[in-house]
Amino acid sequence: MIEANSKRIIQELKSRNIELTIQNRQLLLEKSELAAQKINIFHETFPIAYYIINCDSHIVECSSNGASLLGTTNNALIGLNFGEFIPVKNLLEFNAFLQIIKGSSIQNSYDIELTTYEKKQLFVHLTVTFIEKEQHYLVTILDNTKNEQLKKKFLENEIVFKEVQRIGHVGSYTFNISTSQLELSEELRLIFGLKENVPLRFESWLNVVHPDDRKRIERYAKECIVNHKSFRKEYRIMRKSDGEIRWVDGWGEIVFDDKTNEFSLIGVIQDITERKLSLKKIQNSETRSHRIFESSKEGILILDAISGQITDANPFLMELLGFNYQELVGKELWEIGVFKNIAASKEAFIELQNKEYIRFEDMPLETKAGKLIDVEFVSNVYMVEQKKVILCHIRDISDRKKADEALKESSQLYYAMFEKNQAPQLLIDPINGDIKDVNSSATRFYGYSFVEFKSMNLSDISTFPAEKIGEEMGKFALTGQSYFQFIHKLASGETCDIEIYTSPLLIGGRTLLISTINNITKRKLEEERLVLLNHQLKEVNLLKSQFISTVSHEFRTPLAGILSSVQLLKIYNDTWNKEKKEKMFKQIFDAVQHTKALLDDVSLIDEEQNSKSFFRPTNIKLLPLINEIIEENISVAGTNHKVIVSSKLASNTYYMDVLMIRHIFTNIISNAIKYSCENKKITIDLDEINNKEIKFVITDRGIGIPSEEIKYLLEPFYRASNHGAIKGTGFGLSIVKRFIDLHKGQILIESVVNEGTKVTIILPYFQ
Repeated sequence: MIEANSKRIIQELKSRNIELTIQNRQLLLEKSELAAQKINIFHETFPIAYYIINCDSHIVECSSNGASLLGTTNNALIGLNFGEFIPVKNLLEFNAFLQIIKGSSIQNSYDIELTTYEKKQLFVHLTVTFIEKEQHYLVTILDNTKNEQLKKKFLENEIVFKEVQRIGHVGSYTFNISTSQLELSEELRLIFGLKENVPLRFESWLNVVHPDDRKRIERYAKECIVNHKSFRKEYRIMRKSDGEIRWVDGWGEIVFDDKTNEFSLIGVIQDITERKLSLKKIQNSETRSHRIFESSKEGILILDAISGQITDANPFLMELLGFNYQELVGKELWEIGVFKNIAASKEAFIELQNKEYIRFEDMPLETKAGKLIDVEFVSNVYMVEQKKVILCHIRDISDRKKADEALKESSQLYYAMFEKNQAPQLLIDPINGDIKDVNSSATRFYGYSFVEFKSMNLSDISTFPAEKIGEEMGKFALTGQSYFQFIHKLASGETCDIEIYTSPLLIGGRTLLISTINNITKRKLEEERLVLLNHQLKEVNLLKSQFISTVSHEFRTPLAGILSSVQLLKIYNDTWNKEKKEKMFKQIFDAVQHTKALLDDVSLIDEEQNSKSFFRPTNIKLLPLINEIIEENISVAGTNHKVIVSSKLASNTYYMDVLMIRHIFTNIISNAIKYSCENKKITIDLDEINNKEIKFVITDRGIGIPSEEIKYLLEPFYRASNHGAIKGTGFGLSIVKRFIDLHKGQILIESVVNEGTKVTIILPYFQ
């Protein structure tokens, strides 16, 4: 019985053991699956990308972040060679790195550049571990692209900031109030003429200030420091390097450093000498103009072109008319009785506004005292500071009128002199326009004989219809007009512009008109040319207005930034820490940089506008000038670019404007250097075309220009979209185009992105 129970118990224990073993295996399997799921979830959500690659660099496995980093999917990456994502220049170095890791089995790190599926450049920190058992590499990657870009941007900004200070003659300073130590930027040391690496203190700055201004500026600076006030003052300095007197504009703010618990005066100083000299020139010019106005020996009257009010009158006019200044200025023209024959109504003034020119050869004026004087009255409309004004010149012609009266009284004597006059003269019936007589000069001029003239009418030699001639003749009877302009026909069939001065002549109790003819064909051509030039001048004024509007818009943004930053500094000066204040100062400096870059290009535009009026070609040695420009640009760029010049010019000298040629090729060659790598050569080919033009071809192998943007390159402010971080304002090529136009030349730009640019310039010349 006992034996049977023992066997049964043993059998039950064996069965129970089998059940527990099966349950234990199931439990282990569930735990393994759970662990695998956790590992998968970790891999998929871990922020650092990882890859498993074999010894041939083929990808065996990767995380989702790894696939996303390279711009593709997990399935697309499996089996690819990891080296495909490494630039060729770094591939050998990377493979050597893997061999070192494999030999040492130690985890190591490596900073490298990667190229994604979308051809984006990444800067990453790569960690590699060799797994001996599987003979695989575990590669983990941390994307540092943004950090690298920020480092590069900071470096560029530092370089640009120094360049802005140099171009704008602006330097920065920091004065530690506690230690009296003074730190100056490189540009400010140049402005002051101080040596580099020499310790400076408050007294060092005072010694630079002009002796006549030193005490005043010292008191002001100490007052600002003691009272924690902003420093803003213009003053003179004596540059230490050469003793030259310069004007500067200083600005500064008191700031508190929370870390050192010290106060400092931080600010900028700009050399404004050129601006001061320009203002002085303007003042001198205004003084000269005022002296001319005051001392002129003819009457000058200035009116508002809109209202007709008199805004100014010179002493000669007041003396001529007998009015004082208060009786004239502020009155409308038609309110002054003396001008009733010139501007008798508002309609006449409107005519002056529309035509912008009125001339009265002979008008009677009555002075305030009742005296009659004869004057010539000429009015022109001008633009002054974007406002229309009317400038009236009034000349006393009383003596000339007396001479005319004397001529009327001696009509017989005048007729005796008729034949001897070298100018053509006609004796005309004022009623019907019949030609009664002519002098010998008239027969020679017109080509008709005396007999032929006696049977002719004015309409036979005039291109005007008879009605128009009668209308013009009627003006003599109605207004006393004695000056006419016609187009006359000669016997040869030719036509010419003539002016006629007509006077009445009493002969045999009958009034005839004696007309003196002057051939003004050449003068009319000159007048037409002047009208055309005046129209062009108006177009230039319009362009200037548009330019001012554009530049104002471009300046508004940086100036608004400066204003906003200064206001914030003023409000939070005592609460912000040094870092925040320095950040705000940097924003101010960046805005100043942009503004100064615009100012430089505006200066160049101003030179170009002056060149329109003073285009001065001379005989220049062209090839040496081109070589000189190349050397200057390579020196300024600080590079080792190779520029190859090939010349087929037949002459040494050519007739061109040397300043404009220098501007043109400085800009083109500078662009070729800026947008090309140093190992890419630049070529310049010069050749003559038909012994009257020179063809310049400048070719680089730089970044190129998008084809759809080439047509906009010659417009002001335009820059190609792929210029990257290379500085510029977009003015240069527009100035080049205008200078080439002044030479009556042509420019053609051809370019392919990433292959290079070819600029062809054709300029006429005279040897």
